[in-house]
Amino acid sequence: MSLAGPRLDRPSAIGDEGRARAASLWIASLIVVAIVAVVGFEIGESSLLPTLGLIVGLTVAGVGLLERDGFVSLVVAHAFLLTFGTAFALLVLAAPFVTRVGIATSGCALALAGIAAAWADIGGDGLGSAAAGSVISYASMLCSTVLGTFLAAVVYFGWTVLTSIIGFSTPVASATGFLLVVVGSAGVVRLSLRWLPIRQLAPRDRRPAVERRLAVFRRRLLYTVIGSIGALVGIGALALAGVHTAVTSVPLFAGVLASLSSPLFVWPIVAVGAVSILAGAVAFLLRRTTRDVTARTTRRTAAVVVGVVLSLPFLLGLALIVAGAGIVIGPILIGMALVVALALGPLAFLVMVGSGAIGVELGLLPARATGPAIAATGLVVTAIGMGRANPLIVFACIAGAILVWDSATFGLGLTAELGHLPETRRIELFHGAVAVGVALGAVAVVISLEVLRAGLFAGGGAAGGAVVVALGALLLLLPLRG
Repeated sequence: MSLAGPRLDRPSAIGDEGRARAASLWIASLIVVAIVAVVGFEIGESSLLPTLGLIVGLTVAGVGLLERDGFVSLVVAHAFLLTFGTAFALLVLAAPFVTRVGIATSGCALALAGIAAAWADIGGDGLGSAAAGSVISYASMLCSTVLGTFLAAVVYFGWTVLTSIIGFSTPVASATGFLLVVVGSAGVVRLSLRWLPIRQLAPRDRRPAVERRLAVFRRRLLYTVIGSIGALVGIGALALAGVHTAVTSVPLFAGVLASLSSPLFVWPIVAVGAVSILAGAVAFLLRRTTRDVTARTTRRTAAVVVGVVLSLPFLLGLALIVAGAGIVIGPILIGMALVVALALGPLAFLVMVGSGAIGVELGLLPARATGPAIAATGLVVTAIGMGRANPLIVFACIAGAILVWDSATFGLGLTAELGHLPETRRIELFHGAVAVGVALGAVAVVISLEVLRAGLFAGGGAAGGAVVVALGALLLLLPLRG
């Protein structure tokens, strides 16, 4: 790990044993990029490399940024993970079931992710942090969705009630609606006074006086609520007794009561209540999020913020599905795409990074060579996906996996022994040249065997091609790792 904090551009001079030397990583990177480009042209997707490069690069950048302490960096990191990270996870997990060349595409994505993780020095700790942050963001998104749906229902119900109150024309109904608005607004204002920092914002020498005035104002609000409820009970009793007709028979008094439900009286009272509860809720949230400012709370807050923001497109997707049900197909498709991507994408990403973190903990993935191991595994998966293609492409993927692992582990060994300060480019380039030369020799042998198989044993079919690939892999493994 870097001495000055996580760095995505260059390693520190000493330590940082999880990242190979730069020259070795460049050799491994060029091999991975070349193979992905060749596979893309072979399967008819010439844009495979830039598309996967963008998605994978921003995903790995998000995981790397999780090790920083700044709030903005953490928000950007979680935003990358829940957008590009979910796209990467869905691509890897769902592509084999969608298209014929899906396995090869998934393998290419894994290979690029592994080599990018090697550059960013991401190991088991980084994957664990990404998994934990994804859980918090996903839970926050779901809770925000439920809360947003509830608030939308409350707003809709309140709007319906208010429009009904404004539409009242009879004196008794108008007075009843007006008293209901007064009771609700007074109760909301009294509740918001518990959250608003009015006393804290006042000068220190005037705080006792402000506190006394607030106490008086709270009592008056309470008396207003009690008086309005009493008036409502009285109106109800008069209506049950049938006496209200005598009261409303006076034209002037009836006109005054009927005017109470007009927008001139109702909307200002509603506005005061709405503004007060909104300000109180904001003050409460700010107080809760800034009470204990530590690195842990900052990380949790950043994950929660991203989850809350992503709940908005999730709610939009639900709204489009409900609004376009049985009427318009376009909004329904857009809504379903948003809901499925935001509901399943984070879970897929959690499965991906969680599996990697568990693999490191169980020793299935090397802790200091997680990136090269994932890259080599991705190339092997690509070879499996290209099994029915030209055997030379399959062998190139296998040879690339061996070369990536060999070059990266050699660079890792130099880092563990010497750090990043000494100049070792010559020995790295010499080792890489020898490895590539051995690989080219193995490729030449495989080409000869394939030509021989096609000429003399043309009826061998796929089995003959598999034998050729296996022999080529052995010819490559023995000199490099023997």
